[in-house]
Amino acid sequence: VTLFGILDSSVTYLQNAGLASTTTAPSTGTATSYAAATTPATGSNFTYYDSQIFSSQWGMRGTEDLGGGLKANFTLIGDANTNSGGTDARGVFRRGAWVGLSGGFGEVRLGTQNNPIVTASGALLPVMGNTVNGVRTTLGYSAGDQNRNAIGYFTPIMNGFGAELQYAANNTIDGGLSDGTAVNARAFYSAGNLDINAAYQKRTSMAATGNAAQCGVTAAYDAGTKTQLTGTVATVGTGSTTSTCPEANYGGDVTGYLAGIKYKVTPAIQLGFGWAHGEGDDTNLIAGRNNVNGFSNAAPVANKADITSATTGLKAQTATGASKYNGNAFMVGVGYQATPTLLLGANYIVATTDSSMYNVQARYSLSKRTMVYFQGTMAVNGAGSLNGSTAGFGNFMPIGGNTGTSPSVQVQGFNTSAGLPNTTMSAYGVGVVHMF
Repeated sequence: VTLFGILDSSVTYLQNAGLASTTTAPSTGTATSYAAATTPATGSNFTYYDSQIFSSQWGMRGTEDLGGGLKANFTLIGDANTNSGGTDARGVFRRGAWVGLSGGFGEVRLGTQNNPIVTASGALLPVMGNTVNGVRTTLGYSAGDQNRNAIGYFTPIMNGFGAELQYAANNTIDGGLSDGTAVNARAFYSAGNLDINAAYQKRTSMAATGNAAQCGVTAAYDAGTKTQLTGTVATVGTGSTTSTCPEANYGGDVTGYLAGIKYKVTPAIQLGFGWAHGEGDDTNLIAGRNNVNGFSNAAPVANKADITSATTGLKAQTATGASKYNGNAFMVGVGYQATPTLLLGANYIVATTDSSMYNVQARYSLSKRTMVYFQGTMAVNGAGSLNGSTAGFGNFMPIGGNTGTSPSVQVQGFNTSAGLPNTTMSAYGVGVVHMF
């Protein structure tokens, strides 16, 4: 049995960061109140920040040789939030808890596992990390970094090619094989100076009965009439990417694709190009309120498209009909190994959701296990892609990491779910990483 872990701690200056109190526009009320709510409110401050590049975690893994090339394997991984000394409220080993068998046939894993499309997205560019990998939630194709109730299979590596298949069960009798489940696939190829990664994901919404069984949720919306079916509990926020339910059990069908290529131009310089796509459907209204589409908990609100504020001259949001999430992101990055101990990186991501991100990094290795770094990120966010919505869907955050999980929120008042619309936010930090 091997004990392992990563600790990433930093001091970061957040500049013009969006305040959580004004991240979304109201779905009811007057045009004046609507216009006021869409005016960005921001603040700046020095902060202590956890997991800016790497996710702070600890775990155990082990292997038993069963003979004849067959092995039994297990892994347990939990969070180690350095800001509070706590772990995540979703489970002590929510990052990984699986047992499996491996041999000449590949490997089968049963239990909580990494989401394959998130694993692939972290390998698209030469120098990434949690902040840059925020593209996974920007496009709405990740409800979480891990899948529960997962059945996974890894092929053997053959001539540089490998693949991963995974199915996350809903664990309900009434839900069937597709209600509240996730189907994932990842493929990768590495040979010489070339690396190629691609992935696919399909997540289906959980019905009202399944939501209650998995999450204690009693609220659900009819996808046709957009009216609430039962109860008043709202667990999904604005759209399909925020949920308190376990991963693979949330409101809304979401489909995601991504692909990327990295190539070493010289022994010291590597270039990377990536593309990602995410789309949702009308069932994103299940189990919660959708401010983007303008629906309250009880029923669709009136069409406010033709109401103009007397003070601002702005028209209020159109709130009739569902808006389907559909976005693309294009990425380019470069990594430069300036010396054996100094790695430099720069990344640029632009999304069709009217937002972009600029990121630079410098990583200096003090040893094989300890590194210090600098990271600077600027998120330039537009209004979002959903019918002119100002709810900030598809926008970037200037910093990634464990920003909003129990037992402690890292930065009080900082919007950690979506970038504030019509705002340019920046983050500049220095940190240390130790691996054991």
